[in-house]
Amino acid sequence: MKHTIARRSLCLVLGLALAGLPPAASAQGIEQNPSGQISAQPGAVPAPTPTPSPAAGTRDGPPAPPNGGEGDERRSGGGSNWLIPAILVGATALFAIGKALSEEKTEQRDDDAATRALLRDGPQLAPQYNGSAFGVRGLVRGGWPVVVDYAQQRPGRVLLRIAIPGAETVTYRLDKFGPGRHVLRFDLPPFLGDRLKPAVIALTAADLDTGRETIDGFSVLGLGIGPRAVGSVAVDRLEFDPGLMRPARGETAGYAFHSRSDFDHAAVEFMQVTQSPDGVRKRYVRGQRIGPVQREHRVESAPTQRWDGRDEQAQLSAGRHQLQVRVWDDGGDWVGAWSESVVLVQ
Repeated sequence: MKHTIARRSLCLVLGLALAGLPPAASAQGIEQNPSGQISAQPGAVPAPTPTPSPAAGTRDGPPAPPNGGEGDERRSGGGSNWLIPAILVGATALFAIGKALSEEKTEQRDDDAATRALLRDGPQLAPQYNGSAFGVRGLVRGGWPVVVDYAQQRPGRVLLRIAIPGAETVTYRLDKFGPGRHVLRFDLPPFLGDRLKPAVIALTAADLDTGRETIDGFSVLGLGIGPRAVGSVAVDRLEFDPGLMRPARGETAGYAFHSRSDFDHAAVEFMQVTQSPDGVRKRYVRGQRIGPVQREHRVESAPTQRWDGRDEQAQLSAGRHQLQVRVWDDGGDWVGAWSESVVLVQ
């Protein structure tokens, strides 16, 4: 697989450093019943309006940048802000995405060209990112549904924010649903417009008291936008095995997932994961485009698609790895999904 998947993955990490948040939209909670089916919960509590905090910053700008951090300063077409530095350290990650969201609102670019690129290449994620502070560049449309499947193990301030040029940042406060695993669905506001637009969609889990450091114990299993993306998350039942793989013995890893909708394009990517006090860190290792997927169809890796435990330079990628799946449609709908299972490469 060519390295273009990694190059066009954009570097996003989320920042809670912005203050002056607009009112949060309501979200419909979805709970999983004992049979494993996803169903809407009639008594779901809507996400409350967030209370702006004066601690982190003022108006719509990020606070002064913290020291340190790791970055990738690459830029590519679509505008100066098309790719954003990949920052993995908690406080620095929050600052970087706060800056990215703020800059997105004033970005000058050819939206038609950017839309065509996202329709061609799908939603873009960072080649490396903090699992508690990350984002996606994807397409949005006013009134379209959003679905997010996430797990939160400890108290923290969890936000999902969406920024497009020339509009207020849309903000949803998710942590009021409490610890546990949640699948939430809500609709984007009409002011985003009645046509497809590129946007920065960012998720974070930060320290509850200050909002200035990312926390561990937070993971996103699925994120999607568009009619084909929702119900529950339209890509589910991700499998990645065996749990232990030894390439020196000729062992390989296979994947599988289920799609609830038709999508014109799909890609699978293998991400190395390491545990840090400020959240799981993920790094792109290798990936492949696999073509269209069909509604209510299980996608399984063919023998030639199994992963040999090596990166794109044919070097062994030791450690724990997670499956990342992206699917998208020519109409603009898209989903990103991540496996709960991991493969340890020795």
